[in-house]
Amino acid sequence: KAKTYEEELLEVSRDADALFDKADFDKNGALSIKEFELYMKRNTQHSESAIRQLFHTMDADKNGFITREEVRTAYVERKTASGGKKSLMDILGLDDDDMADVEDDVYNMFFLADFWDNSFWFAVLVFVLKLGLIIIIAVDLFDTGVFPDRGEVSREVLVTQLLLLPVNVSVQEELITTFFIYANLKWSPQILELHPGATKGKFHVANIMRFLDGFAFLFINTVLLLQASQVLSAFLNFAALQFLSSIDNVALHLARDGYLTEGLERVAGDVLLMKLPKNHNDGVAGDV
Repeated sequence: KAKTYEEELLEVSRDADALFDKADFDKNGALSIKEFELYMKRNTQHSESAIRQLFHTMDADKNGFITREEVRTAYVERKTASGGKKSLMDILGLDDDDMADVEDDVYNMFFLADFWDNSFWFAVLVFVLKLGLIIIIAVDLFDTGVFPDRGEVSREVLVTQLLLLPVNVSVQEELITTFFIYANLKWSPQILELHPGATKGKFHVANIMRFLDGFAFLFINTVLLLQASQVLSAFLNFAALQFLSSIDNVALHLARDGYLTEGLERVAGDVLLMKLPKNHNDGVAGDV
């Protein structure tokens, strides 16, 4: 069975990730030129000058390090240059600076999925599961939780709560991502040429789902934080539910790594490769 272009690109991205993971010897999330040279000398016959030139070519922002995303971009560009289906950027006639990666989450999997297929329902199921667990915790909090009287809370606890409140907001990735998308990106009808199920309505529904996810976590974390009567319990309460926030990302990566079905693997891979036009492109139709 011949591979589709999307499957080939997903394979290319996996190859890029494999190279990055093997070359990132200190596991700091970026490749230095020394790490890149060491890996390439061990695994290729390229000259030192050719390796250095390749490093500087892949270092798109010229900061002296190569990120995972820069390695993926280099791999994908090489694949695209060899011929194949156009990307949304090609269809719109925009430069890379005019596009932005979509958030790598299950909500964009819902957005790109065809209506009513396995990927569509998988994303809905993950959202319902996550929101259902939050609701159960919220009900339990208000049934059994007690807000301490102001006189019972020490000054140190009040200061800790005050300092953790902005931190609580800043770690709500889903909430911040939703605001970023509406402030900076736009849906374009040309995306339907690549993903027929990625309608404007689903674009908004996906962002509403993400917003509800983030808002629910913000609410629960705030309640837990305000219920604390000791400094340590304030930190413990703040961190207690963080594992729940990653459920959707775990589900996405299980799908992308091929542990589920081929259809889920394909759509999860599409999320990794998809970009949307930025709002400043006035010539692009489909403003949100």
